[in-house]
Amino acid sequence: MTHSSPFYSDKQYIIVRIFRLMRSFMSYAILLVSLFIVAPLFGQQKKNLRYKADSYDSIDPSIIQAEIDSAKSLFEENTIAAFELVESAIAKAVDNNARRELAAGYATLGSFNMALSEYNSAILHIGRALPIYSSLSDWNKVYENRMLLGECNSALGEYSLAYNHYQKAHELAEIGNKLNPSLKSQIEMAGVQIKQEKYTDAETLLLSLRKEATAKNMNVIVGEIDYRLGEISELRGDAAQATDYYMDAQSNAIQTQDNDLVNRSNFRMVQTFSNSSVDLENKKDAFYNSLNTSAGYFQDQQDTIALIETSIQKADYLTISGDVGQAIEELNRSVELSRQLGDIENELSSQKKLYDAYASSNKPEEAVQAYSNYQNLLDSANKLRTNQKDELLQKQLALKTVEKEIDVLERERQLDQETILLLEKEQEVNNSALQQQRILLYVLGFIITIFIFIAILVYRNTKAKNRANQLLHLKNLRAQMNPHFIFNSLNSVNNYIAKSNERAANKYLAKFSRLMRMVLDYSQVEFISLTNEVELLRLYVELEHERFKDKFHYVFEVDETINTEQFQIPPMIVQPFIENAVWHGLRYKKEEGQLSVYFRDRGDHVEIEVSDDGIGRTKSQEIKTVNQKKHKSSGMRNIENRTEMIRSLFRKKIDYEISDLSEGKGTRVIIKLFDHE
Repeated sequence: MTHSSPFYSDKQYIIVRIFRLMRSFMSYAILLVSLFIVAPLFGQQKKNLRYKADSYDSIDPSIIQAEIDSAKSLFEENTIAAFELVESAIAKAVDNNARRELAAGYATLGSFNMALSEYNSAILHIGRALPIYSSLSDWNKVYENRMLLGECNSALGEYSLAYNHYQKAHELAEIGNKLNPSLKSQIEMAGVQIKQEKYTDAETLLLSLRKEATAKNMNVIVGEIDYRLGEISELRGDAAQATDYYMDAQSNAIQTQDNDLVNRSNFRMVQTFSNSSVDLENKKDAFYNSLNTSAGYFQDQQDTIALIETSIQKADYLTISGDVGQAIEELNRSVELSRQLGDIENELSSQKKLYDAYASSNKPEEAVQAYSNYQNLLDSANKLRTNQKDELLQKQLALKTVEKEIDVLERERQLDQETILLLEKEQEVNNSALQQQRILLYVLGFIITIFIFIAILVYRNTKAKNRANQLLHLKNLRAQMNPHFIFNSLNSVNNYIAKSNERAANKYLAKFSRLMRMVLDYSQVEFISLTNEVELLRLYVELEHERFKDKFHYVFEVDETINTEQFQIPPMIVQPFIENAVWHGLRYKKEEGQLSVYFRDRGDHVEIEVSDDGIGRTKSQEIKTVNQKKHKSSGMRNIENRTEMIRSLFRKKIDYEISDLSEGKGTRVIIKLFDHE
């Protein structure tokens, strides 16, 4: 059965209710004051926003975005004009506070920097776009810009920074549950690890990604992964494995029409074969068939540049394989295609290789003609390269000019913002009516705060006094238990001395002295560990058993799963039940009885069972004297009072149940100890 009692007296309950009502009233008052304070500020903020909106002629953000899109499409044809368009778009975005378009302008400028290999400038501009996209929660753009920053850092050899950007991009893709971006970012992470020569880490990651991409039929991703795995195998010197990966990558790339990956895979295959032709003798036919498949694919795709490069790759392979005649045919084809396309660089490379092939085939006339063609092309190529360098320099200078102007715009924007803040402050200072209202509200709020503070102090003081009184009462109950326990124990000692010899009496007194020391020590604290309580009870049972050896034997068991050191229990809470079992149940039994004490772990609580097979409560009551019947056990009465006080003060629940065993022979007490209510 569970015992409970009110926490407060009637007078204290009224006081607490009054303070609760006061607290509710103060909450409403604070809310009202807050509305009076915030409302004027909100109105002032709206005025400031109107000021900002009226300070310039507004432009539709879509016009700014259209200008950025035009710059992107114009970049290859007229780079400088593209720069000027981006600069104009950024200026308009700054003036109109078009944050999304401003971020797009910065990101576009960063991509132009990357195209010109100006990676440091690219990092600067993309880094400006990134926080704006983050503040707008445009996570797709944040992902794209993280990937670009990773590419820039990787190009600069800043591999740790690159890996960090790719990893953050992957985390964004994972949050958005976007598989394709997630896989792409992880492939780039593996690419950085390859550059850091962390081949095992990169291979483990790529193989895991390949399994996932294959299961989802993502052949584009699988092809790129195979290419990266081929790189790892090649760097490790495993040419055969590298070749297999490159051919798988090329096959996937043709299926998904990824021309760039087809070309890259062919190039790496030929390079691998060139470095390890002896080791790859058994793959020659597969190599050549693969290159022929690529050539047919590029011809169907009408990708002339890729077809030229494939012809050159086939020629390199045929030369290494010893089929110089066939290599010459491929080189002549690449020369003709390059000439038709006006691709001087590939034509120059083909003529040089053609000269070497004719020379090795002992065809001096053809070799001389090829060399003459090479020399003529070399002059044109040098002029073209010079012009390209000059053009690149002009583009870089134009980009630097644009960047300087954008930096000026940024500084002007910051100055404009500071000016607006100053104007807002002046407007606030000049608004005397608003200021007076604020002061009045602040004073009112301060007074209410002080009042609440005083009320809380009074409430806490009342509650603390109530708790102190209850603690004092609890201490008094413990003090009442000690004399009762000592009296019963001394009674036992007296009887024992009367019946036993001096040596046994001394031994008993030594144990009794130890028991008394423990009782006195534990009576000074509210709780002790279950370990200490068990030790005390064992000693008490031993003493009672020594006195009534012919009356009972006992069993004392503690569940091993209970953490007896950590579990806390009020001292002397179980002893009165054991005392009752011995003195009122077992002592009057004619034959030898049994006392059982069990400590069991019940998950949310510890259960203590004290049982005996004595004469039972009914029989015990019958043999009591008239005087004994008038007085309830003081030990049990103290137990009831203590459990009520402990529940109120410490929120620790203690339940106990007393029941008779079958046919009234014996009594069982179940005590349940909970950590919390």
